[in-house]
Amino acid sequence: MKDNYSFSVGCIVRKGTQVLLVRHTYGGACGKLLIPGGFCHENELPEEAAVREVSEETGITAAVRRMTGIRCERNSWYMLLEMDYISGIPVSDMCENSEALFCEISEALSRSDCTEMTKVALRKIVNDSGNCFYSDPEYKKHKGENYTLYL
Repeated sequence: MKDNYSFSVGCIVRKGTQVLLVRHTYGGACGKLLIPGGFCHENELPEEAAVREVSEETGITAAVRRMTGIRCERNSWYMLLEMDYISGIPVSDMCENSEALFCEISEALSRSDCTEMTKVALRKIVNDSGNCFYSDPEYKKHKGENYTLYL
């Protein structure tokens, strides 16, 4: 399957008060904890990509509950999907990540090794504020001005 590098998903898999995280092995997030996710394959819907990515990266089976946000850049989008844990024990794929684990959401929000985008997504889930436009100064400082994030 060929990846569509303009369309990607972030997967917020919840198991009670915990969230599924992976420790990334490459790029700007190397060594950091973040929510699983990745690129959509050609002709793959975002919810199909989310289920596949979670399974491939962690061995966890999860189902999409709802879309919680979307980040739009000039030539791409990144959709955040909240998912319900169904079954499985987190196991690293030993390729894209070196660790897969369930972590208390409150702990993830305070960890220095958790990416800012993951924290933004988790704050949205915890607060369930219903805001439709989000502009976090810390995230902008990290990501730059060339984005719009809707939550």
